[in-house]
Amino acid sequence: MTIAAAYLTSEGVVLGSDSATAVQVRTPDGREGVAQVFRYAQKVFEVGENARLGACTWGSGSVGRTSHRTLIARLGDIVEKQALNVKAAADELIKLVCEERDRQSEEMGGVGYYLGGWDLQDHTPSCYQISVSKKGKAQMNALKLGMGSFSGVPAFFTRVFRGYDGQLPSKVLEALKEGLGDGEPPEFDKLFNGAFQKAAAPLVAAGYRDLPIREAIDFIHAYLHITVKAVKFTFGPPTCGGPIEVAFISTDRRFRWVCHKSFDAAIGGA
Repeated sequence: MTIAAAYLTSEGVVLGSDSATAVQVRTPDGREGVAQVFRYAQKVFEVGENARLGACTWGSGSVGRTSHRTLIARLGDIVEKQALNVKAAADELIKLVCEERDRQSEEMGGVGYYLGGWDLQDHTPSCYQISVSKKGKAQMNALKLGMGSFSGVPAFFTRVFRGYDGQLPSKVLEALKEGLGDGEPPEFDKLFNGAFQKAAAPLVAAGYRDLPIREAIDFIHAYLHITVKAVKFTFGPPTCGGPIEVAFISTDRRFRWVCHKSFDAAIGGA
């Protein structure tokens, strides 16, 4: 389990993640479990040096035996040589990951990336969410301006932000239908959904909008912090956690860190 987030504003892109990576093992009876959790992995990367692009990852800790760091370094070389825009760089990242996935015989879990930055021609910012499964075609979606995107375990933050779990409406509707049986009134789904949305609307903390870059940084950090704390106090191994890392690329400057652990962090870490 891992968490990652991105936010696209008119001033740039904010990227963030936790630092935990779990080692999964398969038991003799075929079940998967967590054997060990490392707390000082890196999941947010600058794409090259002095770069106008950044990336963060979630899901599988590597693509087969190839690290995300290595793949992002390869992407950085290509972006620098070809002066790619953000969309072309996202396409190239998909190509690199899928080629590596298909080349290696061992299985890998699903993996995702956020890739964002600005284009050389006019400094326009953009960010893409990429998902690559064990097999098949990769999926890519562009974030909308003023949009935050959360991957990994977004349920905890969603409960805080919206005031209820995203699955609650369907669960309540399902329970009501079970209780009503054959006595379900006409257009019950429509009636219920309208009533639930009306009742829930005042609970939402705020709407997504084009935040100033510093507020977007705070928003991303809040998501990561809330999720790490919620998982810490959830029964079972805390498979996300460790230091929070946040970086941003503003439209007038290149990649910069907000929170970034040093390379000696694990030496004295608990």
